[in-house]
Amino acid sequence: MIQGLIILNYESYVYERWHGTFLYWAVILVSVLVNILGIRFLPYIETLALILHVLYFFMLLIPLVHLAPQSSSIFVFKSFENSGGWSNNGVSWCIGLITSTYALSGIDSACHMSEEVTNAAVVVPRSMILGIILSGVLAFAFAIAILFSIGDITAALSTPTNFPIIEIFQNATQSKRATNAMVTALISSLMFSTFGLLASASRLTWAFARDKGLPFPAYFSHVDKYYLIPVRAIGLITVVMFILGLINIGSSTAFNAIISLTLIGQYTSYLLPTVLLAMRRYGKKHIPFGPFTLGRFGLPINIFAIIFSTFTIIFSVLPPYQPVDAVNMNYASVVFGTVMFISIVSWFIFGERIYAGPVREVLENNNTRRIIK
Repeated sequence: MIQGLIILNYESYVYERWHGTFLYWAVILVSVLVNILGIRFLPYIETLALILHVLYFFMLLIPLVHLAPQSSSIFVFKSFENSGGWSNNGVSWCIGLITSTYALSGIDSACHMSEEVTNAAVVVPRSMILGIILSGVLAFAFAIAILFSIGDITAALSTPTNFPIIEIFQNATQSKRATNAMVTALISSLMFSTFGLLASASRLTWAFARDKGLPFPAYFSHVDKYYLIPVRAIGLITVVMFILGLINIGSSTAFNAIISLTLIGQYTSYLLPTVLLAMRRYGKKHIPFGPFTLGRFGLPINIFAIIFSTFTIIFSVLPPYQPVDAVNMNYASVVFGTVMFISIVSWFIFGERIYAGPVREVLENNNTRRIIK
């Protein structure tokens, strides 16, 4: 998106993949600095991000609704665009729906920070529910506004910036300065999200290493005595992300293939525990619930989650366009299968011998207590 703004403002700019990789690395470095040097300020930064998240909604919505040429309600709610080449509109719609499911993924990030949260059994699920409700309502309203303000769909999709949202803002405001400001708001929101994502991923890596689920567990489960955070886990994630950036220089197709693992990997991780929980509910086996429970609505919600996750996984591996070639092929299934194969082999080589199950460390009366689940 940053490169899209550069293209908008400097028409002579020639896009290169290595430019994007360096920008990608710069974003990672900023996130690393915030997560290590600015860790004491991270809660305040996240609070600021929440406030801006809501303010940006109105700051972007008002110009769109007021300035952009408005489409008819028939266009928004009744017309159908099948630009993927699929002969079946239903399949095309389901594949297109997968894009919106990205907005529903990652909600489990709060769980990864639970060992650093006071009264996590109540606060974490409440945060997850409130977060999805707030973001879901705002995202749905913004999507409707975009559809009414999209203008020429062909022009939006074929924009030289490669980001239709930039073309939509430009078409609405007819001003590069206004477009720059509006897109910068989106970029800053995405930037704020990287801070939380890195914090969440580092805690997940640290916990998995502490449980001896990673090679060199003693090293990567180390907690820095000064910053009181898993700096080495942050470093491991940073190195991996930098390597992924190198792949983008060689081939954007290979890079996108690895990135495509995000959705199928996350929804698989949601599906497995939900299936097991639903089985125990259906079998009326005892489940040691905490203070937060869904009561009699738990099983129906579990069943819906299983159906939706299965639906998402199936359509996330289908190619978005027809006919399929080496460039537009969806390699998510290949990457996911490779990762699963490596994980299974790793389990039989060393995991089965040393992995004893997750360890939970909780803070009670300012003292850390370790519990084997």
